[in-house]
Amino acid sequence: MSFRTVSKLNPYNMVTVSAPGKIHLMGEHAVVYGKPALLAAVNLRLSASVEPAKKLEIISTEPTDYVHYAVEFLVKKYKLQELPKVKITVKSEIPAGYHLGSSAAVAVATVGALMYFLKQVWNPQLVNQLAYEIEKKQHGNPSGGDNTAVTMGGFLWYRRELEFLKSIWQLPFTPHPSLNHFFLINTGKPTESTGEMVAYVHRQLTAHSAQFIQLFDENEEQTRRIAVALKSGDEATLIDAIQKGEGTLEEMGVVSQSVLPCIRKLEKLGGAVKILGGGGKTGSVGFLLCYHQDPKRVQKICDEYHYAIVNVRLGEEGVRIDEK
Repeated sequence: MSFRTVSKLNPYNMVTVSAPGKIHLMGEHAVVYGKPALLAAVNLRLSASVEPAKKLEIISTEPTDYVHYAVEFLVKKYKLQELPKVKITVKSEIPAGYHLGSSAAVAVATVGALMYFLKQVWNPQLVNQLAYEIEKKQHGNPSGGDNTAVTMGGFLWYRRELEFLKSIWQLPFTPHPSLNHFFLINTGKPTESTGEMVAYVHRQLTAHSAQFIQLFDENEEQTRRIAVALKSGDEATLIDAIQKGEGTLEEMGVVSQSVLPCIRKLEKLGGAVKILGGGGKTGSVGFLLCYHQDPKRVQKICDEYHYAIVNVRLGEEGVRIDEK
């Protein structure tokens, strides 16, 4: 497939591609070091629209420099003669910086829309590969799980075997209906970015390798238990595995002390709560993923900390063309 020239006979006045946000059910940080992660696409979406213009123009609710980088990456990758003369409009329901995959959604939706607009090519696998390279600018050493989850959608088992080899399985089942009790708790935007938290864990691994290898192994065990529990409808195992997996993340140092009192109270209430994505060290950690059958009781505890709860659906559709 060649991107060297831009067709002057483009049949589309506008192409809009959207991608979902994502959450980690378990496996964040450990996935960077070859352990599996269990991810799910969620019902918050970001769209990128491309239409003809006299010059490259970017209008975005997300950082425009990141969108511009995605465009420049494609230009360099496929040796385009010049920046495409298009207007790119990015709109998002995914809060940026809250570990819900907003940057991955930007990369996936922007690349997908540009490829389809310029060459009428729809290839989600290629979109995912390119988005992974673009994500390196944002996160330094990403696992590739975020961009893969927002591309494929549903529930995803992901493991990075080598830099050029990734094991990806879209789970061939939906969670048992009795386990439809997930929601998000908004603790506020983290001070640290995902890239900063990934770098922090790397430094800790270098300084305490034996301890962190053990934590990664324990995290993997809980990731596997969560997948089995979701399929079988085993609520007790699901709650126990999330709690123990959260414990490994706390020992890694990626869960701020400020959110621990709320997590402990919700656990005593019979629920399970964990950070998402990078987490945070010094203050807020973005959204927490919570499992509990009674959101009203959870909200009562969250009110003590001025945290809002947000309904969420897991396993939503991946990248798609919304308009052409």
